[in-house]
Amino acid sequence: MDPLSVVSLVGNIVQFVDFTGKLISTSVFLYHSGKGALPENTDIETATKHLVLLNTKLKDAATSTGSRELQRLCTSCGDVADELLAVLDKVKVKGEPGKWKSVQKALRSVWSKDDIEGLEKRLARFREELNLHIAVEIR
Repeated sequence: MDPLSVVSLVGNIVQFVDFTGKLISTSVFLYHSGKGALPENTDIETATKHLVLLNTKLKDAATSTGSRELQRLCTSCGDVADELLAVLDKVKVKGEPGKWKSVQKALRSVWSKDDIEGLEKRLARFREELNLHIAVEIR
């Protein structure tokens, strides 16, 4: 076997061991967790729900003042927030946590991590844009 093939094989083995370790630790945590979710996902969900409430108030204010740009921004922000909450709901263990259910949700959590981070970044950009828009309106 040539050295390049050996390096490639070792790299694949390391990736597999890393993935399996993450999967097992996440499964164990979800199985023993009372909330059925990872702490970071719970924090993201709480912050997103709070942002949705604030966004709804802001959208109502934008509707009453006739600010179409702010209304569109609020609508887009709400859509991304709903999408993020839906993804977070899919990785949450519902009902009585069984071992197999915990493994399934852990696998989905590991696979969905990039999606969650991407939606978080999009939501953060909307939040920054809303802040900028409000600051300009106040001046």
